[in-house]
Amino acid sequence: MSLVVGKRTQEQTQELVSDTQSRLRKGHLPALFSDGYDGYEPAILEAFGHRYPAPRTGLKGRPSLDIIRWPQGLAYGQVIKSAKGQLSEGIHLKVIRGKAHLEHILSLLGYQKINTSSVERLNGTTRLRNQRKVRKTLAFSKPHLYHGWISWLSVVQYNFCRAHGSLRIKDESGVHHRTPAMASGLTDRIWSTRDWLLSPVLGGQG
Repeated sequence: MSLVVGKRTQEQTQELVSDTQSRLRKGHLPALFSDGYDGYEPAILEAFGHRYPAPRTGLKGRPSLDIIRWPQGLAYGQVIKSAKGQLSEGIHLKVIRGKAHLEHILSLLGYQKINTSSVERLNGTTRLRNQRKVRKTLAFSKPHLYHGWISWLSVVQYNFCRAHGSLRIKDESGVHHRTPAMASGLTDRIWSTRDWLLSPVLGGQG
């Protein structure tokens, strides 16, 4: 959906969430899952929240900022991992917004509880396919710009050029392999590397 290259700060988190919101169908409210980083909740509220003018006070001075409220229909849950040193002490699941809607989405996904396993699996696959993201490597990116370019190229290839076993479907004519882009309705075929290079998909970041 989106990625932002750099250290995880409040500004970077806001950029990531706002960019994700801009790529969704207008008015669509997703179910969101994250770890327990404090910056996600205010960033999600800023990107998806409904703004209302602050009531007038009649006092002189700068007008009050708009009031931002959580929209009905948005579901958000966190997976909070606690650790002592290098040892894990446990996992706490926390529903931030939309408990009933969150449970419905989890059932549709086949999950029993809030989890971030899909994005964690994607992070592992991304590091495997893009050596610039490996923690200890000589293939690191010196210019920040190049790292962003390679990151987006890796994402496009993963979503458009690589069939995923978990997405295959079977009917009377046989087994049909699909990419994440096909499952999302963005294309009707698996792209070749030539297709990918001749039809670049831009990430929106310079």
